[in-house]
Amino acid sequence: MSRTVPAAAVVLAGLLVVAGCGDTTVVSDATTPDGSPAPTVTVTIPIPVEGTLDELLAVLVVDMAALPERVVENEGDEELLERIEATWAIAEDLVEEQHPGALFGFQQAVDLSRTAVERRRPADASKGAKLADELVANLAATG
Repeated sequence: MSRTVPAAAVVLAGLLVVAGCGDTTVVSDATTPDGSPAPTVTVTIPIPVEGTLDELLAVLVVDMAALPERVVENEGDEELLERIEATWAIAEDLVEEQHPGALFGFQQAVDLSRTAVERRRPADASKGAKLADELVANLAATG
């Protein structure tokens, strides 16, 4: 019997994976006791170099969802694109092996992310993120 996983579960798994890898910036409106702004804390953790396809795609989807805002802010978008491309480089062979029909769609999503950063087009980043999310949801639905 095949068991399908809801897209929300895949995203939750991605959030758990991302919690352990990648750039995390915590921005706070808090102030120190003397009234000055509290410092921003940035933690950099490397991209996972291995993992299941589901884990890698979850990381890809979460990173791509964060890209449009970074393009708008013009801050951290190039680094996030590097992470997206590095994650895709690891996941690409697994997608080709396990879901060859989805390969073109994921490549389009990554290409849209690249165009978004290179040409300052947050709408392309949003399109890429939506496409990747839909592809992952379809893969989860088909098992």
